[in-house]
Amino acid sequence: MKYHKRVREIATGDAGSDDLWDGRDATAEAGQSKTSYYVHTAPLREEMKRGRLDDPEFLKSLDETMESAGRNLALDAGRLAESGGRDALAEARENDAEVIGWYRRTDADPCGFCAMIATRGAAYSDYMEPDQFHKGCHCVTLPLFRGVEIPAEDASKRDAYLARWNATPGSGAEQLKTFQREFNAERKARRDGQ
Repeated sequence: MKYHKRVREIATGDAGSDDLWDGRDATAEAGQSKTSYYVHTAPLREEMKRGRLDDPEFLKSLDETMESAGRNLALDAGRLAESGGRDALAEARENDAEVIGWYRRTDADPCGFCAMIATRGAAYSDYMEPDQFHKGCHCVTLPLFRGVEIPAEDASKRDAYLARWNATPGSGAEQLKTFQREFNAERKARRDGQ
């Protein structure tokens, strides 16, 4: 919400009011966090009931269960935090008359789907939802205001993705499939090389 207000203030001279977010249900969002905690720690609570702390096999099993619970909680916490920020930006975008568009900011290592969406810059068609995110996605949809361009770093990424899109053979669904396949293969090779 602070991001939206700051960008709006830079663009228009007015940060706008807090009523852009009147529809947010903070209690429900907090409830999602509590639910995540109880779901991911339930196996741990059950595991602790079944054994003794002086049994090496039990301690090994307990350790594995704790590691799994911690990993799942961390993933879910990241997802919930990103969803909260994305939802706040989407609500502001829908309720702020000063927003004239939006664009996709990819994370540092986007997949082919996200890179393809970013090629569109601020130009989207009616069939494309701005808030399409896949599991593990760290991209975000940001607002644009009259007189403000996409930041240079994001525009540079968009231009690079667009040049790659334009160099991809085919058209329509065939081009999309080829673009994503090649982009994702290079991404995997980079990640495997780390």
